[in-house]
Amino acid sequence: MRKMKLNNGTKKGTFFIMIIVCCAAALLVNLQSVEANSPVLDEGVNQASTGAELNHALVSLIDLGKETTVSDSPLRLVLKWQGESSDYAGRSAEVAKLSTSLGLNVPSGTEEDGHMTYRTEAVKPYESRLSLFWSELSEGNSYVIVTLETADLQNEASFQAAAREVSMILEQNKIKAEWNVSLQGSAQEQGAPEKVLTQTESLMHDRFEAVTGGESYKDISTVSRTYSIPNLNRSVMSGNQSVSAQIAVHHEDQKGTNRVTIGFPLITIEY
Repeated sequence: MRKMKLNNGTKKGTFFIMIIVCCAAALLVNLQSVEANSPVLDEGVNQASTGAELNHALVSLIDLGKETTVSDSPLRLVLKWQGESSDYAGRSAEVAKLSTSLGLNVPSGTEEDGHMTYRTEAVKPYESRLSLFWSELSEGNSYVIVTLETADLQNEASFQAAAREVSMILEQNKIKAEWNVSLQGSAQEQGAPEKVLTQTESLMHDRFEAVTGGESYKDISTVSRTYSIPNLNRSVMSGNQSVSAQIAVHHEDQKGTNRVTIGFPLITIEY
């Protein structure tokens, strides 16, 4: 993962990493809150609905990313599923079952901070990397993160098919995980980061209806803003605002270029 080079040095970079980690944790809590207040649907209907939401988000994000980044430049795409499982207690047999289902090697557990933790990953045929993180929690619960990512998206259809497969496997293994996806690339516009953000916002308005801007952040080399987009059908709560997307633009001093990152519903990678 590339480090952000900020004007104030290492302390500021560390601060951003802390923000991203906190966002990931808040994302999971908020998604679980949204799920808890949603109507109870038949399991098959709910699975189909979740799959349709994810596919719609992936297609929209990839198209938006292509429009705002340099043509034929690498597009990094990171899709994460994260959630808790109360059916499993981190037992090695259950971890092995999920790992095998995902086509990963069965990991050996290590104790970290008093909890058994399992990690495994593999490079897949569709030029992506799939990884599993599993950690025991208290009271027999487990925390699971599955990540599907590629440093340069070459085959959209294969990536989308892999995403559908992972979602199905998690459902079959009774892992109640929520997804979030982020895309990153070199921005077409190489002026001020604010200009790139405005350009990307304009493209977002063209693609979706009722896009509403939310919270913003800005420093000497980075600008970020969140948005509410009802058409995406997936959101988290940030304060009193429903957040469906986030855009961040960072100017890389060494390269003299802008890097744009877009996340649905939030960015959970370093931007």
